[in-house]
Amino acid sequence: MEDLCQELKKSDVLITNMFSRHIFNADDIDMIEKQLEKNPRQGIKEALKCLMASGGVNAFDVFIDCLNKSGFAHVAEKLQIDRKERTEAMNVEAKLPDAVTTPPS
Repeated sequence: MEDLCQELKKSDVLITNMFSRHIFNADDIDMIEKQLEKNPRQGIKEALKCLMASGGVNAFDVFIDCLNKSGFAHVAEKLQIDRKERTEAMNVEAKLPDAVTTPPS
């Protein structure tokens, strides 16, 4: 998250790319930029909120694609690794049998 905050703070390329993909509109960009100026973390949260609102079920993939095309492949890679690890952890949890409690005899 810190990498993304620092990268977004110093570059408009990603936001412009998201705009060109019709993920962000002009109002979204205004809000994101205001938040980025105040607090980079809030700016990222606002950008992700806008992404989720307009990106639909493919929001993550669209975001990763925009990161890659905007010169942030290293951030995209970290996010993809994190997503993979979380997905694998959730799959392991889903396969664990429910604990069965039997009363002592």
